[in-house]
Amino acid sequence: MHNIYKLVITFLLVVFITNTTSAQNRTYSPYSRYGLGEVQEDGFGRNAAMGHTGIALSSSYNLNNLNPASYFSMDSVSFFFEGGVSGFSQEISSKNMTAKFSDMNFSYFAIGFPVAKWGFMSIGVKPESLVGYEFFDDNESANLPATSGDYTKSMYIGDGNTTKAYTGIALSPFKDFSFGVHASYLFGKVSHRSIAEFPNDPFAFKLGTSSEISLNDFYFDFGAQYRQRLSDRHNIVFGAVFTPKTGISGKLKRLVAAGTSFNRDGVTIINADTLAYSERKFNSNTLELPAKYGIGIAYNIEDQMTVTADYSLTKWSETDFPALPSVTNDENAFTIGDEQKIAFGLEYIPNYRSASFYPSRIKYRLGTSYKKEYLIAPQSAGGDHLTDFGITFGMGLPLKRSKTSFNLAFEWGQRGSTDNGLVKENYMRFTMNLTLHEYWFMKRKFD
Repeated sequence: MHNIYKLVITFLLVVFITNTTSAQNRTYSPYSRYGLGEVQEDGFGRNAAMGHTGIALSSSYNLNNLNPASYFSMDSVSFFFEGGVSGFSQEISSKNMTAKFSDMNFSYFAIGFPVAKWGFMSIGVKPESLVGYEFFDDNESANLPATSGDYTKSMYIGDGNTTKAYTGIALSPFKDFSFGVHASYLFGKVSHRSIAEFPNDPFAFKLGTSSEISLNDFYFDFGAQYRQRLSDRHNIVFGAVFTPKTGISGKLKRLVAAGTSFNRDGVTIINADTLAYSERKFNSNTLELPAKYGIGIAYNIEDQMTVTADYSLTKWSETDFPALPSVTNDENAFTIGDEQKIAFGLEYIPNYRSASFYPSRIKYRLGTSYKKEYLIAPQSAGGDHLTDFGITFGMGLPLKRSKTSFNLAFEWGQRGSTDNGLVKENYMRFTMNLTLHEYWFMKRKFD
């Protein structure tokens, strides 16, 4: 009964965090203007330090939401609690300017527990995508001098995020093979606003547009893992994941207004006349999440080393979006294509049995990843996919001689370039997470 109380309390914490943290996450990337924003990496503390790999990773020490089949590697008497935060620093640069930003975000919250000897379950909350940008466009650079009556200045601002709350379960229909499924609820709101003003015309109105999209719906993803045993301590794990293309329900609001001045936040037009307004719900045929395919392989020497590699393909080109200003058919706008990612990871433990030298029990991790993102630059800027390259490393610090650990992950990466008038991002991320372990459902005997 004591464990049931713990489960209820933990579930309430999940609900509380779901309602209070989704509005706190931020990014400062101008590329978050497009699509659903900056899509966040799945995975937890261990994955983040190993190049965000995890399709073939399985462990009885850490949860891994990259493949729901991995939950079956947990034993039938363990309860896990994981939570984390991440800090980041972004340097955004073009050929004419450089800006630096930093912030701290909620990373994730998850629990894992057995439902029987044949299955293990996990429940969690994690950000799905982030929107956060603010930039200006001065068309004086387009051969329109500031003395021209047609001279305009524009400002573009976006914010918001989407979050997923999921439940996953893993089963093993036969030895060394496991199958898992996630049921996820996606929710959140993102906003895009733009304001145009005409400095050389004292009688001209300021023109503002606003688009706000709200999402709320369920989707599923599936995974499988097969372990090929080579010897007592050596094995190879093959993993695969699949997310079917899924329609998402939501609501789209649009506003076009003209007015004489801004309010104090510098964004909203006041004394405004509404030129156009629409509010409509859209169904699953209007906005779709893409189909995703992934495969992975991991070579393990138990309690000593893991080497792993992942490849994934996300079919963004086959999805539909509502007609937001940030996704258009303009030949000078970004377009949507398929996303591909390849990643490698390594974990090494010098001597997990060491009782006298603590550094020997630390799990040392590193990895790298390369991604061709779903954003394709305009033809005028080369027409290539936006790319993202990152290097990661970190540690798993065990507490006493238990499965409880404190995990650190560091990442350095570069996204985009300054060629053809584009923007380059250099970023650093630091992730901290705590994995708490407790034995549940164990009958204790006393003499």
